[in-house]
Amino acid sequence: MTHSIMRLLAFRIKNFRSILDTGWQNLSPDNVTCLIGQNESGKTSVLEALEVFYSGVISEDVLRSDLSLPEICCRFSIPEGWLLKVTENPGMELKELLSGLTQIELTRKWIADLSSEITVSGKISQYLDSLEDAWRLYLEDVKVKLKGEIDKINDKGAKLNDLGTRIVVMKEKVAEAKGNRKGFTLFGKKAVDFSSSPGSQYPVLKNQLAELKKKEEDAVKDLSKFNTISKAGEIWIALEEKCLAVDRRLSEIAVKLEERHQKMTLLMRQVDNGEDLDWNNILNDYRKTRIEKEQRNEELDRHIAMSGYLMEGLSEDQAARKVDETVSSYKSHLNSKILGKKYFEFCPEIEMFEDFGSLLPNRIDLADIISGNEKVEGYKAARNFLTLAQLDFSFFEQPSSRILKQKIENLNHSLTCNFQDFWQQSIGRNNKINIQFELDHYSSGHAGKAGKPYLEFWIKDEGERLYPKQRSRGVRWFLSFYMELKASASENSKPLVLLVDEPGVSLHARAQEDVLKVFEDISQKIQVIYTTHSPHLVEINKLHRVLAVQRDDIDSFRSTTRILDPLQLSTATPDTLTPLQSILGNPMGKEGFSIVRFNLIVNDIGSFYLLNAIIILTGFRGNISIIPSTDISSMPLLCNILMGWGMEFGVLLFENENENKIEETLRRTVFNTAKSGKDLIIKLPESFQNAEDLLSTLDFKNHIINTREGITVPNSVYVRDKEVPRNFVLSRFLSNVRSGLIAVKDFDEETLENFKLITDILKGLK
Repeated sequence: MTHSIMRLLAFRIKNFRSILDTGWQNLSPDNVTCLIGQNESGKTSVLEALEVFYSGVISEDVLRSDLSLPEICCRFSIPEGWLLKVTENPGMELKELLSGLTQIELTRKWIADLSSEITVSGKISQYLDSLEDAWRLYLEDVKVKLKGEIDKINDKGAKLNDLGTRIVVMKEKVAEAKGNRKGFTLFGKKAVDFSSSPGSQYPVLKNQLAELKKKEEDAVKDLSKFNTISKAGEIWIALEEKCLAVDRRLSEIAVKLEERHQKMTLLMRQVDNGEDLDWNNILNDYRKTRIEKEQRNEELDRHIAMSGYLMEGLSEDQAARKVDETVSSYKSHLNSKILGKKYFEFCPEIEMFEDFGSLLPNRIDLADIISGNEKVEGYKAARNFLTLAQLDFSFFEQPSSRILKQKIENLNHSLTCNFQDFWQQSIGRNNKINIQFELDHYSSGHAGKAGKPYLEFWIKDEGERLYPKQRSRGVRWFLSFYMELKASASENSKPLVLLVDEPGVSLHARAQEDVLKVFEDISQKIQVIYTTHSPHLVEINKLHRVLAVQRDDIDSFRSTTRILDPLQLSTATPDTLTPLQSILGNPMGKEGFSIVRFNLIVNDIGSFYLLNAIIILTGFRGNISIIPSTDISSMPLLCNILMGWGMEFGVLLFENENENKIEETLRRTVFNTAKSGKDLIIKLPESFQNAEDLLSTLDFKNHIINTREGITVPNSVYVRDKEVPRNFVLSRFLSNVRSGLIAVKDFDEETLENFKLITDILKGLK
């Protein structure tokens, strides 16, 4: 088989749960794409739609309320010229098209019985459709001519019938005239004057009758020339009636299918075995009728084409041969279904990662691994483990027990080191976990298994040696996740698209960042598409990876899902952007970027907390949103994003070395073309090295760190030297201010002057 390097570039989903039509959505070019959005927005539906694009299997629960059937399109990149290697006898025109393509589109459509078919779409189908259109135009042209011939035949037939009627009438007149003529004889002799008697018309009528019969004879001979065309017309009409009958029957069955879907989707009505039997009969009837429809339509098309050659005077045998030639000239032996099925063979596998679907077992029999017993608990995880260890079964045939144990010990060390590269967590300060396996044999006490080998797994730290099942949910999940992804990346020869729904929900924030490290590590071999609500799973410097998913009407579950690419994020709702706002700057509920407010960017979340506390304490009512950056280095990116979104913004900087450098960068790259009359970079005086310096040392000691220890250096220096958890203490300060435990009267004159300095700055920004 010729292997391809097919990579998923984009998708389009129609009629799938809350999704009406996503339009074409591009995936991140670096193989890691992140979907953000509220619960029920449709993120999981996107993953499931991509999964069933590959499997083809759906049930009624994915149908929309109007029972419209899903259609999922995927666009893939391919090497130029690759299609020629996998397409047999494409023909000159198609060959020329295929040779230059670097992308293909495949579409899976479902029909009423919930079965589906894959077709090639895009440029290839447009070409194939043009051939089909030309074939249809040819058939329509033949039908017009055939109808014209049939009209002529009918006209001749009508004239022949008219002649027959006239002959019957004329015969009656002749008979009557003949009878009258006999009544005017005199003694067996003709009368002298017959001009006034009816019998005198007999010769004339007889001549007219002879003329009519001659015309009838000529008409019959003329009409006989059209016998073949007439027969073809009769067959055409009969075939069309059969096609219409099949269509009617298919429509009737489709109504029954819709009734079933309606019960399952709207009423969630359970069906009993009797109904299942009836349902299967309906499905079989539907599928047989669809096949019959295709056969009838093909039979009708061929007959129409054949009729065209019959009209040219060919015999039926000659016309039949000619039809074969015509079909070959108009229609490729390839069609969208054939090519779709062929190209789908090379499509990347699209697989949903199963949470806890591959947990490492405490032990597993070696025989079950060797035999591929997928039903035994932990088989998949054990297989992943051995794949990462690069072991085959011959490894365990080592006759020397000492050498085998030494090799296993070396492997345990190597596996642990690799795992610790991704799992940064530790128990205590430096106590990191180790993963280990051992080969052992059942004792005589295990009936039927005595002496047989098994593998035993451990997750160990300095304190204790525990089985996998004795470890925390988070550790077990991450280990399962790590092994599954790493093993897939190492053993998969076919491209893989991995779908991950809410990875790491049971993990600590730091551990969630470790999940991103695994994604980065495998992204060269595996494409990853994942959903998240967590800001720790969205990277600040890689916003090109983000697709925002939301409902058109956030107040209605009946509304449809819409997907916004990175360039459209400014139109997303605040709730949709929650994880994005958290990393770019909004740890507080309903506040954040605003198109109607002035957005003031500050250096970090700690400053965000303190400035919001000052706003509350002073009662400031200005139209300002405080936006924290994750750190100083991400300020320029945040500025560029807000500029791209068309929002008003400025930057508040403190007097320190790092922020002095950022000021130079911002003036050079962001604000060099600023048209505003006000300076959008606000630099505080030298005495304020960071936000906590806005408080006097006494107020900082009493209200922030709650200590009796005297402070002889600036507050910011004290925080740095004493390693004070800055964000935590400033967050607690804001909470105390909000709850009324701290009021403006509790601060000394120095602090209040600094508060006024800040509010005066904010007033100037309104």
